[in-house]
Amino acid sequence: MGGSERKILSVYGRVLANDNALFWSLQLFGWTGISLLTYLSLSVPYDQYELAYLAHNISQSVVGLVISIPLRPTFQAVWNWTFLPRMFVVLGAAIVSALVWAALRLILFMLMTGESGLWPDFGGWLFPSMFVFFTWAALYHGIKYYQLLQREREVLLRVESLQRQEALKLAQAESDARNAQLALLRYQLNPHFLFNTLNSVNALINKGEANKATTMINKLSEFFRQSLRAEPETEVTVSEEIAMTELYLDIEKTRFADRLTVDIQVADTAKFRMVPSMILQPLVENSLKHAIALSESGGHIRIVASESESDSGGLLLKVEDSGPEASDRGVRQGAPGSSLGLENTKARLTAFYGDAGCLRIEQADLGGYSVLVEIPSHGAGRLQ
Repeated sequence: MGGSERKILSVYGRVLANDNALFWSLQLFGWTGISLLTYLSLSVPYDQYELAYLAHNISQSVVGLVISIPLRPTFQAVWNWTFLPRMFVVLGAAIVSALVWAALRLILFMLMTGESGLWPDFGGWLFPSMFVFFTWAALYHGIKYYQLLQREREVLLRVESLQRQEALKLAQAESDARNAQLALLRYQLNPHFLFNTLNSVNALINKGEANKATTMINKLSEFFRQSLRAEPETEVTVSEEIAMTELYLDIEKTRFADRLTVDIQVADTAKFRMVPSMILQPLVENSLKHAIALSESGGHIRIVASESESDSGGLLLKVEDSGPEASDRGVRQGAPGSSLGLENTKARLTAFYGDAGCLRIEQADLGGYSVLVEIPSHGAGRLQ
């Protein structure tokens, strides 16, 4: 049983439990009112100002109060019964109480006033007694149902509040988990890139090209400084992402020199679209590894950002390469679909956009492969 269900049951229990303060307050107020009403409606119109009539009015209300007390536990005992048996008990108890009260009222009246021979008028005494006790039973159930509805409403509001709090906690936990996943995926890329770059720096030093090595280290430092500013769970504009990619390519150009040429094409309508930070770097690194590095003469990389043709309002990012030279094509077997960078990029797209984010690999016009990233229209928002 959940916490919410236990709260509801406890409230139902409190409704059916003894609420002595309310019960006795209503009892005293009600029977005092009956005594006053009887005096004003019967004694005053008939000029019955004697003490005996006043004492009778008070005593009959006290007797009525005492007779009504057993009704409370009786009604509580049958509260959970089905309608017909419960109604039978309630009406029966009210009728019996009215009969007893009418008889005692009549007896007290004859004893206190000295009048006699009034039993033939018992019906006249019984009718108001029935009215009083039927009203008592109706008010008892009406008040109980009102309390039940009010407290049930309080419980529902409390449950809704708890559910909202739990939903907020769940959403926060999911957000934290998503951010942790994105951070893990991003930070898997940085050591991989760092390892390759440091190897290149080491190679330049071994070749005696210290100036190039220093330039590469400075650019690497700037790249990581910019990278740390861009949190993995945030989005940046396409222009910002292209600038970051160009910084990365500057580092790689130090390694590849004239063997690497780059063409970047960004449509005006795409410049201020939002994309996950560092989404292009692993795609470019994939082309460098599987195409440019395998070709003795190097190659060409083209980066394109444009409107998606398949999703109106969506965004298409494309990184394509010229592939290795004909003599080296056997080294690159098939599309580079098992790359760590590509796998992590797919996972990041899923984390950001669910199934709407897409990464696919096609044969490129340049001769190599083209990696295409589709960002859905609801995710490729514009920076206002």
